[in-house]
Amino acid sequence: MKIIGAILLSLATASASAEIYRWKDANGNWQFGDKAPQEQHDTLDVKPPPKIGQDDARDIHARTQRLLESQQAQARQKAQAEENARKEYRKRFAEPCKAAEKRLEQMNGPFVYVDEDGTHRNASIEEVAADQQKTRKWIDQHCDF
Repeated sequence: MKIIGAILLSLATASASAEIYRWKDANGNWQFGDKAPQEQHDTLDVKPPPKIGQDDARDIHARTQRLLESQQAQARQKAQAEENARKEYRKRFAEPCKAAEKRLEQMNGPFVYVDEDGTHRNASIEEVAADQQKTRKWIDQHCDF
């Protein structure tokens, strides 16, 4: 059956305007050809596949352009949203970052700790080092804009 399909296809593409004939041979098998046989036969109307023309190419190009423009617009929107998020982040953390940097600077000079009850006390070197490390870590996480 595949051979018959291949024959039909090759005959149809070889001569788009030619007629294809079909008949049964003496053994009852279907035969196909481009010349009319002496036996009783049928004429098949085989149409070639449509060709891609200029209009189809223009449509494909227009669709491709619309898709490209849509992707570019989405990329611009994403970039704008990311930039807005960065600005909002900078705005949100600008003052806390300045305060943390000022605190870190103050910890390099003489200072005292004030407890919750308002009493003043001197800090140990280890306590100051731990607070400096904690403050630097916070600055590194939040103030890198």
